[in-house]
Amino acid sequence: MRTKIEEMGKEEIKKGLEALGVGPGDKFLVHSSLKMMGWVNGGANSVIDVLMSLVTSSGTIMMPAFTLPPVEIFDPESTPTTLGTIAENFRKREGTVRSLHPTHSVAVWGKDSENFSNLHLDSTALGVGSPVHGLIEAQGDILLLGVGHWANSAIHVAEALAEVPYLDIPYSEEYEKSLAVRTVDGTIREVPPKENPGCSVNFVAAEPPLKRAGLLKYQRVGNALFQRVDSRGMISLLSEMLNVTPDALLCSWDLCPFCPRARAVISTKN
Repeated sequence: MRTKIEEMGKEEIKKGLEALGVGPGDKFLVHSSLKMMGWVNGGANSVIDVLMSLVTSSGTIMMPAFTLPPVEIFDPESTPTTLGTIAENFRKREGTVRSLHPTHSVAVWGKDSENFSNLHLDSTALGVGSPVHGLIEAQGDILLLGVGHWANSAIHVAEALAEVPYLDIPYSEEYEKSLAVRTVDGTIREVPPKENPGCSVNFVAAEPPLKRAGLLKYQRVGNALFQRVDSRGMISLLSEMLNVTPDALLCSWDLCPFCPRARAVISTKN
């Protein structure tokens, strides 16, 4: 039996986010899927408008603006993100700054947006010192709007902090070489393949322990589930879990280009 697709507008989205405690001055890493929300009156821009109006310019909104797979030369101004309509519309918004990473750039709006973006100049994609890590250290939380933890890129920060044995394995052959970035002045900079994030399919395994620890808040909005994640608590819990069980977040798909190789590395370390 087909489920009725509920229409939602800005008011429904606002009420849902307010129920999760979203307000002025907050900092959030936002992962989203417009498709999973159902019919949204005004589309992606309605979601962005509500987020900005609630957080205000005294807060910070960060969205992943990843480009996967990599392109020949990444240009922060013109290279689109491959993470959906909301993220693509957000990166184009006036006042939004995009970081200079060839595959895992982020778009940031609000207070200290330049500072967070600039963290990618001297850090890995999603590791220690990256923009995502910086937002978490600055008391920022995570919002998952219509997506599950398979989209929660901040979990890669926990892998880096736990120094999992597979940290330096490139996801696939496309990520084994240095990648080119066009800087603001038009020069080309090479970014070496260091700590490229691996597979996130089994990041859903993080949800049960996070839920048990009281680190998640849920709110149903139309057809979508919105989640707020306590990011500091998540990083602490998952880092400890990975120190004990390094393969806890790897998937079991035999054809995965990453996880079987990651398990092989773990087995050689034991």
